[in-house]
Amino acid sequence: MDKLTLWTRQNKKILDSFENGIYRCKEEYIEEKMENFSNYYKKLYKWYSRRAEKIVPKPDPEIKYPIWVSVDEDMQLRPNDDSVIFKLSIPENKVIITDSEKWGYVVNFMYLPKGEDDYKKHKETLKKYNISDPTEIIMGDKGNFYPQLKKKIEKSWDRLFEDYSISDVRQGTIWEIREEDIIEIIKES
Repeated sequence: MDKLTLWTRQNKKILDSFENGIYRCKEEYIEEKMENFSNYYKKLYKWYSRRAEKIVPKPDPEIKYPIWVSVDEDMQLRPNDDSVIFKLSIPENKVIITDSEKWGYVVNFMYLPKGEDDYKKHKETLKKYNISDPTEIIMGDKGNFYPQLKKKIEKSWDRLFEDYSISDVRQGTIWEIREEDIIEIIKES
């Protein structure tokens, strides 16, 4: 089984949170980190988790949220006063890798195009309906007036998991960190 080297920045508190040698993302960690935006991210991560578990099944159905990892060493987040970096070795079949820019479309409630032509067609559709801000359909009330357009945008997000990229920046998720997966714990120097 091939393994991937991955990096994840986590709050130092999780060093004491390994239960039976396993760490899993908990709701309170998201609430603490994201503060006022935690409900937004919890909803987004639940959407992601429902789809991601079809690709890599959760080892335990109680897991609600993924753990985000850097796939490329150059793109890893740096440690700070409150965090550490876990350098991990994870079996390839336990990692979901996505395009970071595609994730940006989902995070910002925007249509995720199949390619340039699809993007142009979508822009024409928005223009036809006199929609200048593409996020209005999901974030505002425009989705109430154009439910088919809203559904089309939400359905486009499934492309996050399709095998094509729009950028060179990759990211990943895993469901848990086992103590034996840890190669190194990097602290701020």
